[in-house]
Amino acid sequence: MTNSIYNWDSKASHNHSLLALNYLDQFDDFKSSIKHMADFGCGKGLDLEFWANMHIWTEEGEPGPKLNFNCVGFDLNAENNVPNRHNIKYKNYDFNTDDVLWSVPFDVVWCHNLMQYIYSPVEFLGRVNRNMATGGMLYLCVPSTVSVFQNRFQNYTPAQHFNTFTVSQIIYLLALNGFDVNDFYLQKEQFVDIIQVVTYKERKPLSYTTSWYEMADMGILNDNIKEIVLQNNILSDQGLVTKWLDGTVYDYRWHT
Repeated sequence: MTNSIYNWDSKASHNHSLLALNYLDQFDDFKSSIKHMADFGCGKGLDLEFWANMHIWTEEGEPGPKLNFNCVGFDLNAENNVPNRHNIKYKNYDFNTDDVLWSVPFDVVWCHNLMQYIYSPVEFLGRVNRNMATGGMLYLCVPSTVSVFQNRFQNYTPAQHFNTFTVSQIIYLLALNGFDVNDFYLQKEQFVDIIQVVTYKERKPLSYTTSWYEMADMGILNDNIKEIVLQNNILSDQGLVTKWLDGTVYDYRWHT
């Protein structure tokens, strides 16, 4: 493995987040549409502080007025963090046992390096959906600790990691829970044990018994995913193609 999510500290995790954050920070129209955002699994709040300090860029490429949308960080001991701006709040929250999250829907949910600790990812994503505004953006970063390296199948399980994920499984969980899997962004680089996704809340969650065929009939799947499903009755990475925020295209026939 060239990058191992399980041994990140707060700084390493934030440095990885910055790869996506700096890209999203270019889009003033997107940022200006945000009223409320949340960081689920905020840790020490480094990613949340980045969001809270977002601003408009001037025509000269200089920092303009700050946007000051509301930012809330949730984690087991989030209230130990000291907010560095007036638009930051922290709330202690256990994603495995607590229920009520917040009183207003979020326009952005940032979820970096959390879902492996969740007992039930499918139910967790349903709760995320219920706490988001329709059209709101969801970012996920999760581990994929199963790979083939030098023609050898490998996997590993750190303590307190209750789940690992594959590209096809993440797409399935998102589709079931009302997130866009037609026009979305997903990155899984070769021999890197990280999957990143940017998608949007499209509708309420489906029944968790919904099949791939039923999703295809509903028009939920894009043409690439639908073709694989109709040929195989499953979603396989063989033939799957995704794109990332920077325009890079990933063809999963050629790497794991």
